[in-house]
Amino acid sequence: MPPDIAPSIDASRPEAPATPAPLRVSNISVRNFRLLHKVDVALSDSATVLVGRNNTGKTSLAEVMSRFFQKTSFKLALADFSSETYDQFRRACELYLDHNEDAARDALPTITLTINIAYDPKLPEYGPLSALIVDLDLSCNEARVQFDYALEGGRLKEFFEGISLDPTTGALPSTVTVLDAVGDRIPKLFKRTIAAVDPNDSSNTREVTLDAVRKLITVDFLQAQRGLDDEKERPKDLIGQIFQSLFTAASNAEDDTAQRRTADDLAKAVEGIETQLGAQVGRMVAGVIPTLERFGYPGLHDQELETKTKLDIERLLSNYTSVHYRGVAGVSLPESYSGLGSRNLILILLTLLSYYREYAARGNTPGVHLVFVEEPEAHLHPQMQEVFIDQLSSLAKLFPGIDKTSQDWSAQFLVSTHSSHVANKAPFSAIRYFRLARAVTGQQGHHAEVLDLSRAENIDEKFLHQYLTLTRSDLFFADKAILVEGTSERLIVPKAIEKSAAKLSSQYVTLLEVGGAYAHIFFPLFDFLGLPSLTITDIDAVAIQAGGTNRTAARVHSGDRTSNATIKHWFSNKDVTPTELLRDAETDAIRRGNRYIAYQVPEAEVEACGRSFEDAFILANPTLFELALTGDAVADEEAAQAEAEAHKKSDFALRFAINDTDWVTPRYIQRGLDWLLGFSHPENAEVTTEAGGPVVVK
Repeated sequence: MPPDIAPSIDASRPEAPATPAPLRVSNISVRNFRLLHKVDVALSDSATVLVGRNNTGKTSLAEVMSRFFQKTSFKLALADFSSETYDQFRRACELYLDHNEDAARDALPTITLTINIAYDPKLPEYGPLSALIVDLDLSCNEARVQFDYALEGGRLKEFFEGISLDPTTGALPSTVTVLDAVGDRIPKLFKRTIAAVDPNDSSNTREVTLDAVRKLITVDFLQAQRGLDDEKERPKDLIGQIFQSLFTAASNAEDDTAQRRTADDLAKAVEGIETQLGAQVGRMVAGVIPTLERFGYPGLHDQELETKTKLDIERLLSNYTSVHYRGVAGVSLPESYSGLGSRNLILILLTLLSYYREYAARGNTPGVHLVFVEEPEAHLHPQMQEVFIDQLSSLAKLFPGIDKTSQDWSAQFLVSTHSSHVANKAPFSAIRYFRLARAVTGQQGHHAEVLDLSRAENIDEKFLHQYLTLTRSDLFFADKAILVEGTSERLIVPKAIEKSAAKLSSQYVTLLEVGGAYAHIFFPLFDFLGLPSLTITDIDAVAIQAGGTNRTAARVHSGDRTSNATIKHWFSNKDVTPTELLRDAETDAIRRGNRYIAYQVPEAEVEACGRSFEDAFILANPTLFELALTGDAVADEEAAQAEAEAHKKSDFALRFAINDTDWVTPRYIQRGLDWLLGFSHPENAEVTTEAGGPVVVK
């Protein structure tokens, strides 16, 4: 087409309407449930990965959703309330005893679950979403539903009955006294309420039923304990049970679909078997009846007996249908003969397929589907773990493709994991990091904090994600981290920790080999996560040699700069000198919040300082190398450097990490380890175990 001629527009052909975006849960907020004292979790459109150390609240998120969505009688106990609410019970009791009942009710803690749902205003129909929209703001494209577990109205007196001031002193009852009195009353007097809430005005609410919410929001759970390795107690084949769910979903599918036709055909086949089996059973019973008549028991005379045989197709599928694997020479192998990894993956996929089909039976009715997947890595080898999380989002198209339907499955997955292979495969934007924080001043206990990595500032996401993926780092699950310069330190540092005489609590320390040029890239991430970290790097002294123009490697006491990028970044000074570094190493300049940097310093009563790890190790253990130190810093540094150059780095590290382990840890490393292993963050300290436990370095 010539450039000066515009294409004609056929006004008679209306533009195809854009497909409205599916409903999405944008945020889940929890208040006062166990460790989830005050937690907000933003959800990704596809898969959100929940990571963090054990007992940081990841499972509690699934538990609170499961509890509030259950149809059966809903009861929670005192133990389900966050420990940080205990003083609130006492405060409410104090107000009640002071005859201020309205304030007492307001002071009582409530367990709350709030779900925000984003929707496209171009939806052709709102369906069950309508029940949750209470605002009149045309620019608001969000609905909010709030579950509360609170004291029923009019039950305040009953709740605090029997609690009084001390008759002698008039003192208020203690928190322990109040909790002892009300603990058993909570399940009886508290109840669940559900309300649609205006996102722009929390006072504008409308009560809704659980059925109304469940029509819009479907929540499914694939728990970690799937029973695959319980061969003796397992009453039936687990994978076979999934067929029952698949049949139920197929029976509920729309008419004239492949699933519905298959379910109907299966039902007809069972009906045919029922007819044939019923006739045979009738003939057998007819032969038994004369025997019964001979008993002469009152009521049996002249009684007409007939039989009906009814087969429960769902029980047939769940109890008597099992999966077998094709073997050799026509021999089939039962489900239990397959490896746990394969069975686990098949079970996960079939379970997710059953969840999809049950959800798809709703047709085009707008809705939200949340699927919690707990520890998918169980029994899966590392490569399969990575493939699983990589392919999870593809199920949105895979399952509809199997059923030959054009409608995508718009599920949102919440995957809780302890696998570095799963966590590192996910983009930073999908990771939610759970950590423990201490209660506010004056209160006991801990609570969970959830960090959204997509909101971290100054992070080189591309580099860090690639590094964590390539190294299979378990950074997101460790208590503390150590960054080291190279292979020698990676081999020696675990042995140094093992040799440490310090009283240590059980700690999980991850060791990352990153080099002096890249360690500082991790600093913003460590700061965001609140993860205590030790960076062990080389002082890397350089100087302009005689007759030269560029700086090259030099001994510490003759150098005038450092070439180490991490050290320059730490001190915000590209011209910092070795002399200044040795001076700063004896001050707080090497400590910043939850971070510590360790580079070579002289050993006690020795002036010489190593430039590299090997130099420093030799200066700390001169007798191992039959090295006589003279006291002259320059001469001793030359001797240590010459000795280090006589050894291959890998052989040097392996020798002292495995064979010759009777040595002294270089002072700069020992000081850093003492700081790290004794570090307890004032705002982010997990409850530690008994002193003297092992330090796990990985």
